[in-house]
Amino acid sequence: MTPPTVVLSATGPPVTILEAIGTMAFAVSGAMAATRHRMDVFGVAVLGVIAAIAGGTLRDLLLSEPVSWLQHWWPIALAAATAVATIPIALRLGLDVDSRRTVLTADALGLAVNSVLGCLIALNAGTPAGIAVIIGTISGITGGIIRDVLTGQAPAVFTGQFYALAAIAGTALYVFLIRTSVNAFVAWWISVAGVFALRVYALHRDWTVARIAPRTGLTRTPPAARPARNRTPKEPTRPASAAPPDELDTASLQRSAR
Repeated sequence: MTPPTVVLSATGPPVTILEAIGTMAFAVSGAMAATRHRMDVFGVAVLGVIAAIAGGTLRDLLLSEPVSWLQHWWPIALAAATAVATIPIALRLGLDVDSRRTVLTADALGLAVNSVLGCLIALNAGTPAGIAVIIGTISGITGGIIRDVLTGQAPAVFTGQFYALAAIAGTALYVFLIRTSVNAFVAWWISVAGVFALRVYALHRDWTVARIAPRTGLTRTPPAARPARNRTPKEPTRPASAAPPDELDTASLQRSAR
């Protein structure tokens, strides 16, 4: 059985080719992340498949379309095969995989393909341009989010990474090019290249989005409880010129004796 080739427009690229590129890219990133966390072969395959199909699944559900991998088997098989084939490469990279930069670079390609593809499918489903940008962005970031969650990592999209903004920029560029009558094939590849280049350049330059964090020094720490002191009653003070009681009694006795 061969995967169906559905052309979205007369001049557009086949969906099968685009889905295959996005599936393989996210499968590679999932497999490398699994290898970095020392999962077994089954875990590598499962994580690669989940990362590859998650974005497209959510996209189809939002558009009330049949989920693609439930209709055809090839995305699951391609993702699993790609993930297993990635294991020797990930092991050879060694410490480079542990740096997580390789995972994010592979993820950048999956982000670029899936986000623009999701926007393209949403436009062909009749959604407004703004909604198509949102659905494309969700389609692009979902695989990376689930991959990071399953490996115990904070998702890159929520930790200051220039991630979702790259997808938003690329999908918005695609909508703009389509609305200006640019060839669909050219518009798609320009937008994919733009998202990928923007994401990789942001990784290289360590671009981050400002985080929301409470400022230090605004709250006061309550003082520690002090132990109660045993205070003894003070003796009444007398004027400095007054004589002690003993001296007064002696002086009075001497006067009476006289």
